[in-house]
This record gives sequence, C-alpha cells and structure tokens, in this order.
Amino acid sequence: MEQIKDLELKRAKKLAEEYHKQGYEVLFRPDSEKLPDFLRPFRPDILVFKDEIKKVIAVKSRASLSDNPQIRELARLIQGRKGWEFEIVIVRIGEDIYLSEETEPYSEEDITYKIEDAKKFMNSSHFEAAFLYVWSANEAALRLVSERENIDIKINNPLYIIKNLTTEGIISKNDYDMLMSARKIRNAIVHGYKPLGFKADIIYRLIHFIEDIMKQSEELLTA
Repeated sequence: MEQIKDLELKRAKKLAEEYHKQGYEVLFRPDSEKLPDFLRPFRPDILVFKDEIKKVIAVKSRASLSDNPQIRELARLIQGRKGWEFEIVIVRIGEDIYLSEETEPYSEEDITYKIEDAKKFMNSSHFEAAFLYVWSANEAALRLVSERENIDIKINNPLYIIKNLTTEGIISKNDYDMLMSARKIRNAIVHGYKPLGFKADIIYRLIHFIEDIMKQSEELLTA
C-alpha cells in the first residue's frame, strides 16, 4: 500500500506544478487551518484558485478510492456548493502483483528451464502455451535484472518494470516496442481471448531478448 501512496503523491505533486504553471494559486495538501470551514473535516490533495475557478482535486488510485468513503462525501458536498468544482484524478497502477508468502523468485537456472519447456511446446505446435511460458520467464528475468542493476522496484508490476528499465537505458526502444506488443498478446490469452495476428516469431524474439538481457547483466556483475 505504501508503494501506491508514493505513486499518488508523485502524481499529485506533478499535477500541482502543472496548475501553478498555468497561473493558478495552488494549495498542496493544505493543513486544516488553511481550508474553508466546510472542507476542514476532509484532507483534499490539492486546491486551486484562479479568477472565478475554485477547484478541489483528489488524486487517488482505484484501490484508494474503494477504501476511502470520504471521497464520496466530499464529492456530494462540493457538488451542492455554488462556485466550487470537484475533480478526481485516477492514478493508473496497472496490474500490480500481490503474492502470498509461499512464493520465491525464479533463479536464472529456473528461467532457463522455462525457456526450454517453451521450446518443447513450440515443437508440438502449442504456441499459446509456449508464449505464456516465455512471458513468465520474461517477467522473472526483468525482476532479476532490476535487482542486479540495483534498480528499486517500487511496484511489482511488469509494465512499471519495463518502463523503468527502458528509462535506465537497459531496454532499447525496439525491445520496448516488442515487449508492448507481447504484453497485449499475453493479456488476450490469459483473459480467454484469441489474439489476432499472433505469430510464433514473437516467441523467438522474446527468447532472444531474455537471453540477451540476462547475459548483459551477468557481464556487468563479473566486470
């Protein structure tokens, strides 16, 4: 939950800066004494003022919204107050992964075995099964590489990790585009849909990517 709070805070700060650049007076997570009387029972993320505009902004993830009944109260209260607006900005967390304690990360050897199993599925033309095995190996490899590169994973989410590694220059633009295409195929298959245009070459490209990125990170460790 702390990871989600950090992302909400980061998005709220960025949004406050954007309003400030547009000439708004901005109150960022103001203390109660700076709030109008009717807002003091609440803790809004941002208040902005400009000319006749008076806006209260809540920056939340969907998980936070479900756990925060005050947001609905605040929305109803402002809706009936003349001259005030209310806005909810949703922080998109993605498919965060919540695991039980009865799990452990794949080792590099485990990842290699997953790839070998995927190749066996491909030899028998079970391409969707092969793809899911390779994608599983890919997620494990990305986490392992992040650990080797001392990159802090604030949220256990494949998309978040891919974007982080791309920002750090570890994943190239071409590989990023390939991973985004593969991610769409993964989403279709695991949710019971047939991915149109799915070809076996994406599996080979994923395997090559995994082997290459693992080799590069291994070389850095031994350098």
